[in-house]
Amino acid sequence: MIDETDFALSAMLLSVLGEGSFLSLLQFLHQHAPDPSDRRDSAAGCSGDEARHVAFGVAHLTKHVREDPALLEHLAEAIEHRHDTLAHTAGLNEEVFDSLVLLVAGSWQPEMFRAGWGKAQILIADMGRGRVRRLRKIGFDGQKAQPLSALHTRNFM
Repeated sequence: MIDETDFALSAMLLSVLGEGSFLSLLQFLHQHAPDPSDRRDSAAGCSGDEARHVAFGVAHLTKHVREDPALLEHLAEAIEHRHDTLAHTAGLNEEVFDSLVLLVAGSWQPEMFRAGWGKAQILIADMGRGRVRRLRKIGFDGQKAQPLSALHTRNFM
């Protein structure tokens, strides 16, 4: 993404996919962080900044796609290229997932751990729905948005 020379492609990878997924993560932390300062300062405070970045990226790309619909193909290629380059990192990092489960569970008790696992699964699904929603807003149809959304990396990008 850093080496990307086209601003639209960088905006897609960073703002729309990466920071967009982080919005879901921050909301999750806002709901489940173990103490009030984490909920208030870390999660809620950062969400506004991330939301502005995402809104800018989506608006920027939506405008440019309206002017040049062929840009959609270049955006899709950028997502696929990033995935192919980072294929060894595809999917969610197990340690990150386990940490989220434990954070939500708040305990090693099996019933709490099961509940934490379920909530972390909801987070992952929410991230995917958000990526699809943003991709559709930019101009991708549902049949293209879903598989592009699935090409995320281990760091939620």
